[in-house]
Amino acid sequence: MIYSCIDIGSDTVKIVVGEINEEVHILSRINYKMDGIKKGLIKDKEMVIKSLKGALDKSEKDLGFRIDKAVISVPIYDMDVSLYHGLCYPDGKITGDDVITCFKSVVSNIDSYNEVVTVFPIDFTIDDEIKTINPIGTDGNKLESRVLISTIPKEIVIPFFEVLKEVGVEVIDLSIGLINDFYNISNDQLKEGYTALVDLGHDKCEVGVFNKGILIKSDILNFGSKLVDYDIGYIYNVDKETARYLKENLALASCKFAENDEKYTYVNDEGEKVIINQNELSQIVEERLKEILKNVKNSINSLTNHKISYIIIAGGISNLPCFDYLVSEIFGEKAYSINLNNIGLRNNIYTSSYGMIKYYYDKLKVRGINYTMYDNIEEMVGNKKKDVEDNIISEMKKYLENN
Repeated sequence: MIYSCIDIGSDTVKIVVGEINEEVHILSRINYKMDGIKKGLIKDKEMVIKSLKGALDKSEKDLGFRIDKAVISVPIYDMDVSLYHGLCYPDGKITGDDVITCFKSVVSNIDSYNEVVTVFPIDFTIDDEIKTINPIGTDGNKLESRVLISTIPKEIVIPFFEVLKEVGVEVIDLSIGLINDFYNISNDQLKEGYTALVDLGHDKCEVGVFNKGILIKSDILNFGSKLVDYDIGYIYNVDKETARYLKENLALASCKFAENDEKYTYVNDEGEKVIINQNELSQIVEERLKEILKNVKNSINSLTNHKISYIIIAGGISNLPCFDYLVSEIFGEKAYSINLNNIGLRNNIYTSSYGMIKYYYDKLKVRGINYTMYDNIEEMVGNKKKDVEDNIISEMKKYLENN
């Protein structure tokens, strides 16, 4: 099964294409500069379309064919998560169609002003007696399900459909970053109690509380990792690109491990030669990250009074060396960041888009659906390669005819 997923962020858009059969094999991953998005929302459609076209062009060169279908992530503004009870009456052996019918029986009751983002079954009951997680293949004439459904106002979602339609991409399904992130680290331990998950983005931060692997509460904070870039730029009087370079190539998340003899030299706007050492730079970064993480901690405490077993951080900022040390210092020893070490990725900026593939595959599996976005991929790549070769030959002929 081959799926393409698009994570549209305020700073960059990430496109990941993967082939999955129990395990995910990455076919392509693209990280491209995004303009026109602010705090996860579309503010300038034309700029967003231009950025998406650039990302898709880059992806096409990498893959050998054009992406025209995708699962996309949307922000959690005004998201509602509610429990519903589905019901249907199978004719003997329960099939995937029966499960879908069970879900549809409750989705049809959702307010027309809201868009359904996730339909997450907690469990199923067959003939008022048998409880199961997967009823497909079981004999029964009555199927009930407890279902958690998350919705987001359509006014937030529709602009994403519109810009993707403009660039020739059909939106197959929706997801949210917090659930995608959770699918990267989901295991039996995390499904036993309460887990807090934090998606620390460029200019916003999404915080969610999961109970037994199910997202039950969420919050969105209007700040992100760009504050670190701002502090570096302000203190050293450098532009955004230089500030980001310093953060990604010299800074540590904790100055405890920094070195004074690790240095970077540059000329500022006044023409003065400035030398930055790793220790001083890391102090600046650490102070801002501590403030951000303490605010996140307050958000988690406001979402639930239950004891949190694990606190997990996702987002590109977690690529910083010693980030986990700082996280443990603020939250305790059961807190850590998601670190992608999968072949073809190895960068935490892809956490959401990679998890989206796993989430979508699992969603189809529960419904008994066997679906791939792309058939005969080898043939598609081969045809594309042939087109390129034909174009090269054509250009050579033109050149020889004119010279």
